[in-house]
Amino acid sequence: MEKIIDFSPFLIIVFVFFIQHKIFVTPCMLEKKHREILNEIHIKFASMHTVQALKEQMDDIKDKIDKIYDALIKS
Repeated sequence: MEKIIDFSPFLIIVFVFFIQHKIFVTPCMLEKKHREILNEIHIKFASMHTVQALKEQMDDIKDKIDKIYDALIKS
């Protein structure tokens, strides 16, 4: 018990340092940061569904171009 009392000023200083530098975070702060990251991801990256749809469209365009090319060569 005496050791705790001897180290209590040091412990208070350490805790104040942690609080000032936000080393410990609350679940609310984590949720806020999580939402910020998700919003940034939606802005910068495409979803898998969008990429798949674009791939299908590119395949359709390629098939149509091949058909046009074949029709021009046969003529």
